[in-house]
Amino acid sequence: MHNVMNRKNLLHVFVSLGLLGAVLSGGAAPLQRNDVVRDPMWWLHVDADALRQTALGQYLLAELEKPEAQKKFAAFQTVFNFDPRRALRGLTLYGVSPAEEDAVLLVYADFDANRLTTLAEGAKDHQSSAHRHHTIHNWIDENKPAKDGKKPRTYAAIYGNRVVIFGQKHSRVAEALDVMDRLIPGLAAEADFARGEGGAVFLQGAARKLELPANDPNAAVFRQSRGLALVMGEKQQRVEATLTLLADNEEVARHIELVGRGLIGLMKLQIDKPENQKLARALSVEQVNSTVRLRLDMPASEMIEMLRAAQARKKAATP
Repeated sequence: MHNVMNRKNLLHVFVSLGLLGAVLSGGAAPLQRNDVVRDPMWWLHVDADALRQTALGQYLLAELEKPEAQKKFAAFQTVFNFDPRRALRGLTLYGVSPAEEDAVLLVYADFDANRLTTLAEGAKDHQSSAHRHHTIHNWIDENKPAKDGKKPRTYAAIYGNRVVIFGQKHSRVAEALDVMDRLIPGLAAEADFARGEGGAVFLQGAARKLELPANDPNAAVFRQSRGLALVMGEKQQRVEATLTLLADNEEVARHIELVGRGLIGLMKLQIDKPENQKLARALSVEQVNSTVRLRLDMPASEMIEMLRAAQARKKAATP
């Protein structure tokens, strides 16, 4: 059971199984800026309830209702006593550095706090400590390689029977609790760090300049920017997304725009990949001063067809 309780497995289950099909009828779970540390290097938020209200979300939900997925949900529900398709509200992942150990995951869901506490207490080498009136649990994460001869630990805390906080350091989980208790400022104080556009936005995120591998050609554009923001949603049966890159100056921004146009042009030439051509037609790029924006505007029906085609190829390739 402790294998199921490690943070990485939980994140995989929530994202792969529950996130895309949350079906609560209550209010959505947009980014709670006050719950995120004030100065993160990066953050990513998925509003599961908002996604459920879109055509794209309805397609994904239908996929999750198929028999092969139902078996996985049944096993998950037996252990955790809730169905993530109906109980998951949103996920927020953020980090104060590029290091994986500094990442924090906030899971917003309607869950049985007592059941989750019991599961944590049954994990391998479970320990707990008090942080003011909160309890921080930790256990050995056997799915991760040992460092310096020791297996890493997962740390977690339940906040107000509405949020589960996961991290790989006690200090990061404690910090997250302090932010949620409003003892230290949250992201709301950062007016210049990417905000969502409201409405049917189900995915948004931002990052300051990251240390990306120099040998990765796909990261060349991002290495030339000092910040980026992503907003994605659906409006009137159309999937809309905007990736904003902030360059150091106009010259660099112009170069980023040219690279972006070149990549789109190459996609249009891929006759053997009609999905790429269709995607290229939905993309546009523009430069304004030191800012570059890459926009996607595509009918939800076309994106769903692309997803169906990708799934069919995956099944065909499976022995």
